[in-house]
Amino acid sequence: MTTKLTTPSRKQGIVAFEENPFWDDTKIQVGTKRISVSGGMHISNEGESVSHSGIHVVREVDETEFMKIYTKNIKSIFDLKPSTQRVLQYLLVELQKTPNADAIYLAWLDADRYFSELDVNISRSSFQRALKELLTKGFLAESTRVSMFWFNPNLFFNGNRMTFINEFRKKKKIEGDAHLQKDAFDDR
Repeated sequence: MTTKLTTPSRKQGIVAFEENPFWDDTKIQVGTKRISVSGGMHISNEGESVSHSGIHVVREVDETEFMKIYTKNIKSIFDLKPSTQRVLQYLLVELQKTPNADAIYLAWLDADRYFSELDVNISRSSFQRALKELLTKGFLAESTRVSMFWFNPNLFFNGNRMTFINEFRKKKKIEGDAHLQKDAFDDR
């Protein structure tokens, strides 16, 4: 927040402002989370003035929690089948073994050994269907080498930060039919 004129509040430990301080970006610390709240206006591709606000939460987690949050969000965003989520978890474990690579070897025998150690039942055909889903949804691209796959570095990384953004837009009401609503993107 930029500096605004303040006066002591009648409440202990609180500051009173002469102007609304929330027109600037706001940063709040809640426990171990850092929360940024901001907003603004921009012009859409259709020339419409659009108001926008956002809440960005930064939270530190250990490596296990990090992997759980990653796979949960990826599953939700890409609507992955349960077997594909399991193969994705295997893929993440394998990627951690090969930092700075852009391709990965994914053979059924290695995957079967991994799943057996975890007492997870997944058949060879389920593994192949899961690979196909990861290929069609842009997680992987098939290499010309057998059992070798290129992975999308925008979805997989060996870093220590990740951001998932969900933007929610109110549906527009159709003129004359207040009971019907229309998605703002239907006009494209």
